[in-house]
Amino acid sequence: MRGPHRVAVAISLIGIAFGSVVIGDGGTIGRTPIVVVIDAGHGGKEPGAAGQSGVLEKDIMLAVARRIALEAVRYPNLCIVLTRMDDRFLKLTERIARAREARAAVYVSLHANAAADGTARGVETYVADKAHDEEGSRRLAEALQEAVVIATGSRDRGVRSASLYIARASMPAALVEVGFVT
Repeated sequence: MRGPHRVAVAISLIGIAFGSVVIGDGGTIGRTPIVVVIDAGHGGKEPGAAGQSGVLEKDIMLAVARRIALEAVRYPNLCIVLTRMDDRFLKLTERIARAREARAAVYVSLHANAAADGTARGVETYVADKAHDEEGSRRLAEALQEAVVIATGSRDRGVRSASLYIARASMPAALVEVGFVT
């Protein structure tokens, strides 16, 4: 996986881009800060995928989420809320509840992909089937996909849809597979 710094910048800029219109309860640029909830996938007893070197998805995604929060400090109209700040397990219900409590404009779940074929590469972004805000979620996913592909130079594996828990989010939501840990 290349460029966690570039991924962080790309995702931070998505928050700014989405601030040009009102989304959810997050507000608009020039008024209240746009709240973007970043969910570092997995954590605690749920390690996610493991790379050949033993690196764990939960650790990579926490590092990327923290980097996004650091990069976002440069943008006063953007407020990044992390679902977890350390290596802890959170139920999916807790993750979505944190986004609701924060009155997030958007919810972004970060993951690293895995494949038996060690040559698999690229970025893909998911929208949940039957998402609460299907149009907003699709636009968010497309913007994230484009930004992360451009920022990292990775292969574009496209925007896909799947049955995901993020469908329960009351704001536009997307799940980004930022690269392959394998």
